[in-house]
Amino acid sequence: MSVELDHILWAAPDLDAGSALIGKLTGVDPARGGSHPGFGTRNSLLSLGATYLEIISPDPAQSLEGNRGGSIAALAHPGLATFAVRTRNLDAYAAAASRAGIRTRGPIEMGRTRPDGVRLDWACLYIEDTTFGEMIPFAIDWKASPHPAASTPVGCTLREFTVLHPQAEALSRVYREMGIDVPVRLAAQPGFLAVLQSPRGEVVLTAS
Repeated sequence: MSVELDHILWAAPDLDAGSALIGKLTGVDPARGGSHPGFGTRNSLLSLGATYLEIISPDPAQSLEGNRGGSIAALAHPGLATFAVRTRNLDAYAAAASRAGIRTRGPIEMGRTRPDGVRLDWACLYIEDTTFGEMIPFAIDWKASPHPAASTPVGCTLREFTVLHPQAEALSRVYREMGIDVPVRLAAQPGFLAVLQSPRGEVVLTAS
């Protein structure tokens, strides 16, 4: 099973304000993506080379009750929320998660239409009931769809992505069992650290 970093999610209570802030910090304006029906969210995207940054926010056209959109709407400040890995074998990822004591949900078929009319279809495997919460990435299989990193605004690259956690050794062990190649650093509180190289220099993003 091959597992690679797919994208990192930066949650913002307001999509326009969050996208504008990322554009101001990096010098590259994110492109509007689309909505995720049933999840209460919509997004904008910024290429980071082989991966991308997803600015994810509540979708005012959807109900926000009991979903990710509602959780993001309650944030006081924007920040890194979680990340995703990509694999062509979601069943194998689910099996690896199970061996590590992690419950999963899915795969769930998803899709959206880009503003230019191109249809994207993918499947996601979500994480449930883990003591590590959003530190365990969900997995995505893009199937035959073009990867968003290849069609979103360029100019930035990802220099570093690190997960922070007070139980760094235990979390690293779970990552190894699941084939996740992301460093974990000991920290007082769970969180994330992403360092981008942009036209305006180094940009550091952290959890909210």
